[in-house]
Amino acid sequence: MKQSLYKYIFFQAALILIMAGFPLAALPQDQSGNNVSITASATVVASADIELETISHMGILEAQRLQEGDEIYINPVFDAEAGILRASGRPNAEIRVSYLTEMEVTRREGPGTLFFRYEVSGFPGDSQRESELIEEIERELRFNQEGVYYFWVGGRVDLSDALPGNYDGEFTIEIEYI
Repeated sequence: MKQSLYKYIFFQAALILIMAGFPLAALPQDQSGNNVSITASATVVASADIELETISHMGILEAQRLQEGDEIYINPVFDAEAGILRASGRPNAEIRVSYLTEMEVTRREGPGTLFFRYEVSGFPGDSQRESELIEEIERELRFNQEGVYYFWVGGRVDLSDALPGNYDGEFTIEIEYI
């Protein structure tokens, strides 16, 4: 008989686009005065002995400064701007991980939406470059000997139709023992 404990972790991401009255795409990439950031927090919805800690948030502003064009891309395997999460649980335990790959991010001040396409990579140690993309709907993984597994969160957002304002969205990842 398999014992299965479910743990839903909501990694709430608030995509904040503050622009001086102009669409982000129309402003120069450097010295624009734009403040773009993602903040995140983990909320445990079901009790289990898996914990999730946010180590760092996605660096949208820095990614925007480094890239040209209207689409911002943060590669979870290679970019330092990727958000970092650390899951802790039973040592060497098998887990199943799934997450929503696309989320509509809505504008707080009225009409307007953006779509964020998430990409997540994972590795049982704190080594982003060795992490593998988690591309399947559900992926079976294993905690390391200390009961730890790391996730790096990145993705793509197209800002070409962005209206000035603040945008809120949510990233959801599910982790369960198998």
